[in-house]
Amino acid sequence: MDNLDNLQPKKTLSQRAMTAALIITGAGILVNLVFYITGWDIESLTNPAISWLNRILLIGITYYFIQVALKSHRDQDLGGYVSVGQGVGLGTLAGLISGVLSAVWFFLFTNFIATDMMDKIKEVTLEQMQEQGQSAEQAEQAMEMMSFFFNPVFFAIVIVISSVFFGLLCGLVAGLVLKKDKTHA
Repeated sequence: MDNLDNLQPKKTLSQRAMTAALIITGAGILVNLVFYITGWDIESLTNPAISWLNRILLIGITYYFIQVALKSHRDQDLGGYVSVGQGVGLGTLAGLISGVLSAVWFFLFTNFIATDMMDKIKEVTLEQMQEQGQSAEQAEQAMEMMSFFFNPVFFAIVIVISSVFFGLLCGLVAGLVLKKDKTHA
């Protein structure tokens, strides 16, 4: 049996991270499409329960696939040992790759599928400002000052940064859970 294990090619941490990132991105796109089709994407801007459901789903997906990738790396590539640092590295790299792919998806999605999404987000934000007591003129001025924040490029940057952050956190937790040090004799 040991001879068969030695014949299987070992994968690097970056290969495991890439696989996890592709799966995370695919699952995230699927969640995104379900929310879009059901109308929950815009509803999540005003309904905290739906917003939290979306966040929990995406973080849960991210953690699960980073944990699976790290466990596979530990058991199949590293002889049963893995450090917390390797978990952080795998999670961060998977988060970066997934973030870049998700940002590209978001750009394509808002420019070719949901072309009115940014306008809907602006509209909901404007309504929320007026509900909080701002006059229509004050809300319009604030919207003009914040126009950069309603740009797909800004959203793409936020997607990458948040994906790296959550990848790092998920990798840290997975590393702590799966950590197994080599014993020195």
